[in-house]
Amino acid sequence: MILKSILINALFLLSPVIKQQTVVSKMAIKPAVGLSNAITQNFDDQIHNGNELDLVKQRIRMAGNALTMIKVLHIGDSHVKSGFFSEVIMQKLNDYYGQKYNGRLFFNFQTVCKIGTKYTDFDQLPELTAQLKNELPDLVIISLGTNDAFSESSETGFYEKVNGLVSKIKAISPNSAILITTPPDGLKLDKHKGIYTSLAEVDHVVNVLTKYANDHDIAYWNLYQMMGGRNSMNSWYQKKLAMPDHVHFNAKGYGILAQSFFEAFITCMDNNKPN
Repeated sequence: MILKSILINALFLLSPVIKQQTVVSKMAIKPAVGLSNAITQNFDDQIHNGNELDLVKQRIRMAGNALTMIKVLHIGDSHVKSGFFSEVIMQKLNDYYGQKYNGRLFFNFQTVCKIGTKYTDFDQLPELTAQLKNELPDLVIISLGTNDAFSESSETGFYEKVNGLVSKIKAISPNSAILITTPPDGLKLDKHKGIYTSLAEVDHVVNVLTKYANDHDIAYWNLYQMMGGRNSMNSWYQKKLAMPDHVHFNAKGYGILAQSFFEAFITCMDNNKPN
């Protein structure tokens, strides 16, 4: 039986279907939990409409009896493409659930992400269509909105643009659960004053995304509120967690975001806090 278990795990890990992303060294990205809590403890850090992820919960519980893989497709922009967010979440989930289910549960994260992308871009992206058809993921995470806020994309019909992408996902992979994450806060440089100021369109994008998710019973994680809301990027930058552009984070900052998402996700899945 021991030999059989070893062979099953080996086949599982070597399967060509699994294309896990390269995981960055833990020493480089694991944030201090105390720092994470100090920044986020007073803000919204939960997955709303979590009952819409019941199919994922059921898949996780299957690991109690059999080797189980949860396929996740993470759609995103430069925040996801950075390599310090999606990969770290996958690593944390595999560490946590691997221990909880004695190595019988694996999360396989794949990404479709490009710098500068918006909701409308992904509605037309052929790579997304192919990925959805080929993988039929258990969970699709959508992490977009920053570029919509920093362009004119969110000013007209943004609700319909969000609906276009979500409807496409549902049509191609109807059994995939969907989880929307709002964009983080971001500041825009006022070239005349030489200072970074808040961008009202970020508020607008977040409000539309949360309204859409509530209207259509879709799970969502409000990253914007989790990090502190409007102008919170100033605080993250002062704590040396964000880049000088006041839009992106550094590895440590993304590590804290990943930790917060991880905690919210496992609380939603099994009502249990990590050690």
